[in-house]
Amino acid sequence: MALRLPSLPKPALPKLASRKGVVLATLAVSPFVVAGLAANGLHNSSPDGPGQAAPAPGGGAPPAAPLLVRPAQDTTAKRTVAEAQAAAATPQCLTARLVPVGRTGWGIPLPSVWNSTSTTCNLMYGDDPYRTTSRRGDPDTAIRTLQRNLNYCYGYKLTVDGVYGSNTRGVIRAVQKRHGLAVDGIYGPKTRSAMNWRLFSTRTNTWSKACSSPL
Repeated sequence: MALRLPSLPKPALPKLASRKGVVLATLAVSPFVVAGLAANGLHNSSPDGPGQAAPAPGGGAPPAAPLLVRPAQDTTAKRTVAEAQAAAATPQCLTARLVPVGRTGWGIPLPSVWNSTSTTCNLMYGDDPYRTTSRRGDPDTAIRTLQRNLNYCYGYKLTVDGVYGSNTRGVIRAVQKRHGLAVDGIYGPKTRSAMNWRLFSTRTNTWSKACSSPL
């Protein structure tokens, strides 16, 4: 005679969510997660860093940074008081001439006064190339002569354009500082006499390889 054993109840297993349901839940959450990561990545850096916005109080989105508009550079010549006084006391160099160095046959091409043997004149920021409405003389040649000499004797790379702009003024300032002069960016008699110049020989029609200050 066979024995019949009582049937045991089946244990209740937890119902697992289908893979489809998990995927749908992930898709529903992911946009918010990405937005949070993006916000954290943007603001986790030090607020002292350039261009970094500090987190807004309460964890909210930071206020939009104000748009910084860089003002256009004013290219108008703005002369200092010293420049204005120099312009009034000394005429603008309106040409260039070869100034002989003794009887050596060598000479120095120098900015000079128009229709004169004098080199007591100046050039300054804003000479473009004329300083006033007068079109007398040839200041373009005077400025180009100075720029070429600065490039050769001092190793600069100014554009030889006959305009006394901010770059030419900056180089003159450096030259003045180098020679222990008052630094005002104006090419005048004191700067002329202290500067090194490249000489030209009228006998051999050649330029000197070295620069000197024979004035």
